[in-house]
Amino acid sequence: MQPDLKLYNTMTEQKESFRPRVPGKVSMFVCGPTVQGYLHVGHARTYTFYDVVARYLSHMGFEVNFLMNITDIDDKITQVAKEEGVDAMRLAEKYTKAFLEDTDSLKIYTVTKYERVSNYVQETMHEISALIRDGNAYVVDGTVYFNTATFPDFGKLSHMTPKELSLRPLELSVKKKHLLDFTLWRPVVLVEGRWDSPWGRGSPGWHIQDTAVTLTNFGAQYDIHGGAYELIYPHHEAEIAQGESLTKVKPLVNYWVHTGLVNTDGSKMSKSVGNVLTVREILKEYGPDTLRLYLLSHHYREDMEFEEKGLKKMYELYISLRGKAKIMEERRATKARRRDSGKVLGEFYAFLNDDFDTPEAITFMKKLIEDGASEKDQNQVELYYEALRITSNILGVNFFGRFQ
Repeated sequence: MQPDLKLYNTMTEQKESFRPRVPGKVSMFVCGPTVQGYLHVGHARTYTFYDVVARYLSHMGFEVNFLMNITDIDDKITQVAKEEGVDAMRLAEKYTKAFLEDTDSLKIYTVTKYERVSNYVQETMHEISALIRDGNAYVVDGTVYFNTATFPDFGKLSHMTPKELSLRPLELSVKKKHLLDFTLWRPVVLVEGRWDSPWGRGSPGWHIQDTAVTLTNFGAQYDIHGGAYELIYPHHEAEIAQGESLTKVKPLVNYWVHTGLVNTDGSKMSKSVGNVLTVREILKEYGPDTLRLYLLSHHYREDMEFEEKGLKKMYELYISLRGKAKIMEERRATKARRRDSGKVLGEFYAFLNDDFDTPEAITFMKKLIEDGASEKDQNQVELYYEALRITSNILGVNFFGRFQ
């Protein structure tokens, strides 16, 4: 069974029926972390949501190819490495390892492949060379810029007019031809990690790194691109410009799906601001199930305010539900025929099909557990149990044992 799923597409600014390019198969790319520190709650919210997307699509019968990049070439990594007096590439490897440990602890199991962008430097050079050859890029003193004047659609994802874009110039430099042009290759980023190129030693820019990963793995087009909405401009605009200029195929992505931010005291959670709470800290005290419930209890497109009192309240709810699920488990008719839970789960599927309304899906699951715990008929309890097994698998929140 495949869902009548509606997804909000940032490009069209409306909910659209989800139809993958290849029937039965979904290609999804999500912008991964810049590995300069430990995974924080803001990251966790984004990755948990797309994990649920992949879980649900897989449950409905789609073969999901979920790709995520790991940005291990970036000025921020270099800066942290200098502050800590360590090699930048070793710092990146340290936090890459920590990131993979943390995502596993958070039960983000659906990613098909993580790709370090440092493994795609040659691909970035090939793509930059092609952009230069076709007139979409130019070289100035060892720096390569994308020429946004050659891509009239620049700004179509963020829905900004040329005048509005002009108020948000990128990478101010007298060497550029236009205010909005952005870097594809720069002479200096990582002192310890520069590569020989046709334009001199240097490193690829941030935007071209992701394009190299997606075009290499997916080709000219794919189904879903995810990430926090703060990446829409300039990062995702740049990806569109690069990808569609290289392949001459439109659209690069069929569905642009963006998550909201996590704030603390009204400010975005960010390492640079210094208001981060790491996933490691939270999991030690509350565990992955509580954190996933807390993050998914807010609709993915809305910003959310992280409050520890809210997390504690969710932990109390989780413990209560876990106790009721245990009652359900003890009452179920273990030898009963597996019941058709589809009738029970109609509402649950409807919530997820409506642009992944996980808050309502969680409310449904709560009632499911309560009804199952109070039910006396063993065969009916078995029905609730089977339904809970399915909802738990999709949301990645377990109440007794690990469901596969």
